[in-house]
Amino acid sequence: MELRHLQYFVAVAEELHFGRAAQRLGIAQPGLSQQIKALERLLCAELFARDRRGVELTEAGRALLPLARDVLSRCRNLQEVVRTYGTGEVGRLRIGIARSAAGGITDVLVESFMADSPQVEVRLSSGHTAAHERELSAGAIDVAFVRPPLEDAGELVCREVAQEALVVALPAGHKLAARRAVAAGELAGEPFVWWPRENGPGMWDRILDQVFGPGERPPVARWEPEEERMLHAVAHGHGITVLGEGRAGRLSVPGVVVRPFAEPVPTLALGLAWRSDSTLPTLHRFLDHARALLDAPD
Repeated sequence: MELRHLQYFVAVAEELHFGRAAQRLGIAQPGLSQQIKALERLLCAELFARDRRGVELTEAGRALLPLARDVLSRCRNLQEVVRTYGTGEVGRLRIGIARSAAGGITDVLVESFMADSPQVEVRLSSGHTAAHERELSAGAIDVAFVRPPLEDAGELVCREVAQEALVVALPAGHKLAARRAVAAGELAGEPFVWWPRENGPGMWDRILDQVFGPGERPPVARWEPEEERMLHAVAHGHGITVLGEGRAGRLSVPGVVVRPFAEPVPTLALGLAWRSDSTLPTLHRFLDHARALLDAPD
């Protein structure tokens, strides 16, 4: 028995007329009659009583009608459920967010996607770019907000989605704190509070190359694992540091003065990274959503 047999049966049962049922189904009436007869042979029962007055359901036909409707309804529901998973409307998406990228456009993209796709279970995790590279490669997460360039992209795709200016964080009593803007050259020789290169080698080199010159590295007086601790170290006079202006604005720490750079202003990039071979529907739905927002005219 095929589903079309049940579809044909239900159409005739509801119309009680082979001609109208055939028209509703978009098939020829002789073909419909043959399919009904084939179904009756399969079930070893007459489903319709036919006479000159028209067509009536037999007792077997009346018993079959609610069952056939139920099967067809379940089939339509099955198709819809599978379709929503196939289009990414339902499912799971694991998103990694670099600690320095929290807030701003990252929150806009994630929150708007969750509002647009409420049936997608979104799991968020926080970490360093290098850790997210490893997790993407291992399939532990599906997409990540990272700080490019990536150290070893391999099978990963990384699309830059934003740029932000870097700023200087100084102890409140520092000689440069009274400036409206600080030139990068004025930071030479200043004790530096910084984070380990292994957390994001590409970002680490890119920032220092812009601020101090290609290949030049400042004397690091204090190593800290993340920006909030870096700013507290600055507040206690251990040195100066640089970070993205968005993050600096969200991490206001007493005793720290934040100043912009004079032109040319060094910048910090934000990227979205994912595996190039991923066929996960929810991932591609998220990427389409991000592209639509990022490419929309202001």
